[in-house]
Amino acid sequence: MEMPKVGSAVIVENDGKILLGLRNKENAYGFWVIPGGGVEFGETIHDAAIREIKEETNLDIEILKLVCFKEVINLPAKYHTVVFFHLAKPKNMDIIASGDLSEARFFSIDEIKRLKTVESVEWALREAGLWE
Repeated sequence: MEMPKVGSAVIVENDGKILLGLRNKENAYGFWVIPGGGVEFGETIHDAAIREIKEETNLDIEILKLVCFKEVINLPAKYHTVVFFHLAKPKNMDIIASGDLSEARFFSIDEIKRLKTVESVEWALREAGLWE
């Protein structure tokens, strides 16, 4: 029996725009997501957030605060994760999508409302006070 995993995702905000990534893996393929990934054994949630954003988008970030967490359970897909969402600012803007993302870029909230996103995007942005 598998145990739930711990994930760390980052709401990277720059000039009122939010970084999203286009998912290219089985779970949520073709949906825009808040970038992040699994926390490795012995790694803090904070350090995982910084590492995952660097791996998936090439951005260096400054974490501002922990915003919220969400438990995501999808039994048919054998997916059970508790994801911690942080708010951060980018230190550079040299985006190069890789890993789980085929594309990554910044969007306004109005643009995000027109995208095909996973449910947690709106939820996390509301929790961060960014959804208008």
